[in-house]
Amino acid sequence: MIEKRTGTEGRTPAVRTLSRVAAALLVAVLAVTLAGCNRFKARQLIRQGNTYFKEQLYEDALKKYQEAKELDPNEVKLEKFLAMGYMALYNPGSTHPKDQEALSKAIEHFKKYLAVKPDDEKASKFLMTTYMNAQKYDDAIEYFKDFIQKHPADSAAVQTVAMLYARKGDFENSMVWQRKRAELEPTNPEVFYTMGVTAWDKSYNSVPDAMTGEVRRGIVDEGMKNLDKALELKPDYFEAMFYVNLLYREIAKLENDPAKKAELAAKADEWQKKGLEFRKQAQEKARLEQAKSNPLEGL
Repeated sequence: MIEKRTGTEGRTPAVRTLSRVAAALLVAVLAVTLAGCNRFKARQLIRQGNTYFKEQLYEDALKKYQEAKELDPNEVKLEKFLAMGYMALYNPGSTHPKDQEALSKAIEHFKKYLAVKPDDEKASKFLMTTYMNAQKYDDAIEYFKDFIQKHPADSAAVQTVAMLYARKGDFENSMVWQRKRAELEPTNPEVFYTMGVTAWDKSYNSVPDAMTGEVRRGIVDEGMKNLDKALELKPDYFEAMFYVNLLYREIAKLENDPAKKAELAAKADEWQKKGLEFRKQAQEKARLEQAKSNPLEGL
């Protein structure tokens, strides 16, 4: 008597292999379909979150973003949305645990996002703003220095470090990093203008006993040198002219000779007048250009 076999027992190896392949393909199709459904639902939740965010309902927005992230954990822009939501919840200067948690999560999500999207300048600025609002200058400097190690030609990041040192009141390190930026952008007049302004700020806001006259004069001279470079690159840079005026007044403070003081004051007045003239020309030029595009605006 022949025993009748059922199921897979009577199948050939080839048939069994095809069955397994078909089953695997079915599972894969279902997985792709499910992933597609999850991404669709996640996009819907993101749109809802964005609507709440625009209405300044930040906690509601965060809930939607978090739900979306559970459905689509690989969507990197959710890191940015979450960071923005927590940043909006944070009350600058507050030490309340809830605010500190929001601050910590904002920084965490900005870092995750920027690790994947390092060229997003807005996100980078938001992260810097978050650090600065919390007065976490050292943490911010450490983050941007690590970033620069990976992107050594990123001038904006170098300038950010310089600005953070300036916010800390660390003039020397601020200038070190501004000089690094000048190496990256040797033809950008704004770079040299910023160094001139930094030098004036250090001299003007330092009490007389904070440094010797020789040190102060060295700072002012470097500032003047950088403003000269800015004007060489951009001869109509009236803002730079105003700071040349101010630096001459700083030099005058170091002089005891009344005649030399008067001479320096006269030079300062001359540069102030020159700056006003160039500013007027720039304003007139802007008015004429505006008139070309919209005649009514030029009236």
